[in-house]
Amino acid sequence: MDGPAFRLIIPSLTLIEKLDSSDIEEVRRIPFFHLLVILVIGFSHPNYAWETDIDYNYEYEKNGPYTKFSDWVPYKLHKWDIKFLEDYYELYNLKQHYNENELRKNIYFLKIALTKRFRHPKHALCETKTEEGYYKYRNLMFMHINLGIMRSYMRIASKFDKRHLYFYNLDFAHELKNSFGIAEGFYKEAIPYWKKAQEYADRANEVPIDLDLGTIETERYEIVTGKLDFGYIIQNHLLRLEGKQKLVNEYLQKYPEADKPVLDLADRVPSP
Repeated sequence: MDGPAFRLIIPSLTLIEKLDSSDIEEVRRIPFFHLLVILVIGFSHPNYAWETDIDYNYEYEKNGPYTKFSDWVPYKLHKWDIKFLEDYYELYNLKQHYNENELRKNIYFLKIALTKRFRHPKHALCETKTEEGYYKYRNLMFMHINLGIMRSYMRIASKFDKRHLYFYNLDFAHELKNSFGIAEGFYKEAIPYWKKAQEYADRANEVPIDLDLGTIETERYEIVTGKLDFGYIIQNHLLRLEGKQKLVNEYLQKYPEADKPVLDLADRVPSP
């Protein structure tokens, strides 16, 4: 006789053999529930507990009818090997309240996606029945990813830009000068990705097939028809930014002592 049940019976028999008549009499006076608790606690001791040591990598005979145990019981759940363009694209996300780090992370993943190959057509993000449809699918994805990078750069730029410049904001003219310079750099960084998005939109538009990609097809249509023109939008931002930079520079030329950090100005002792 062998097995888990038999191995659990042996310790209990050993304990009973060690009891004399007086001890047995005392045990009979213990309420059944309390006695059950004592037995459960006793069997839970490491010396009596039945512990199963599972060898996940146990190898059966390779030529036999059996399968490796780890193939039946996966011990690595949610394993995801990222290597295709769509995989990196699916890492892109934008919360309602985002910061610069999240935008930079999205840019990082999308730039990597542009260097990767696509999944097999049967694993694409939408159904493609012909080679022409798959060609359009690839161009739409390139277009959309370039738009995502461009939008992320513009969002970062907006965090260093200022919608309205009031007279009291000039108390921070030094900080504004630096901030506007950073915003200008990010706006200009977005321009090449907009031009790439236009190129891929034109290529995708050559195929007279509508794919089930929802808003991506809408973006393609609006870009080709000129309804969506981020080139104009970016230039408009740069033009307005140039006007604000001009005001800040004029103020700093008039008050050159203000061209230093606010903390340095606060620590400066005024002359009598």
